[in-house]
Amino acid sequence: METKSGFSRNIDMPKKNKNITARECTRIPKEIQIEVKKIEYPLSNESGEYATTKDIAEQGICFTTATQYKAGNTLSLNMKINGWHRHRKGLKTILSNEISEADMLTVIAEVIWAKKSDDKQGYDIGVKFINVYEDDMIALKKYFSTVLTED
Repeated sequence: METKSGFSRNIDMPKKNKNITARECTRIPKEIQIEVKKIEYPLSNESGEYATTKDIAEQGICFTTATQYKAGNTLSLNMKINGWHRHRKGLKTILSNEISEADMLTVIAEVIWAKKSDDKQGYDIGVKFINVYEDDMIALKKYFSTVLTED
């Protein structure tokens, strides 16, 4: 839902099933370094832990981490997805095309499932995005449509 200021948007997921499946969205196998931080009170000033994605989609990601998160946990994710910001509107984005910080995408996500990873060295975590800036969500959708047509 868009706020009055237009800054954030909650993602509407299908009501029939909270799980993100291949039938509901296209997943792209892609390894991206992300920073994961559990959102809980009291809020911590410490930085999050680093993890690697296994696949990404418009509505969520799967990543591997050392920490076992539980279904329902709320996480803040900082992801560096090269090139996605080029789909954002605005002169600042065009002018800052070479700035690496522009590739950072921050989202709030809910853990949908967690399981021991295949190599038994960590956990595979599946999350859905529950809060993303409106402009970022539009740019991310355009990025995915571009990536899918290139394949």
